[in-house]
Amino acid sequence: MLVKINRINEAENKVNVTLLDIDDLGSVIPVKEFDLNILSNDESIVNMLKTSVHAIIFTEDFDNAIGSTIISAINLTDDELNQEKEKMIKAANDKIKKSE
Repeated sequence: MLVKINRINEAENKVNVTLLDIDDLGSVIPVKEFDLNILSNDESIVNMLKTSVHAIIFTEDFDNAIGSTIISAINLTDDELNQEKEKMIKAANDKIKKSE
């Protein structure tokens, strides 16, 4: 899931995130804000999240439910986020062209 990192609570091993979506026009849309758990012994995820504004996060139960535990996270730079937005615009345009 694509998220914006809002705050990290290391004492409680939680991170507050906003789930994001990218629409067909390339706009980033906040969907909902919620907390995810961080494994207490995984400093690599905590350190990565501290240096990130946006990330792609994978959770242990793969349903992205509130309170799920993060098993992997990938930092997403502004350039990479812009590339994803461009891909969504292109996919939407390709879909329109096919239906014509």
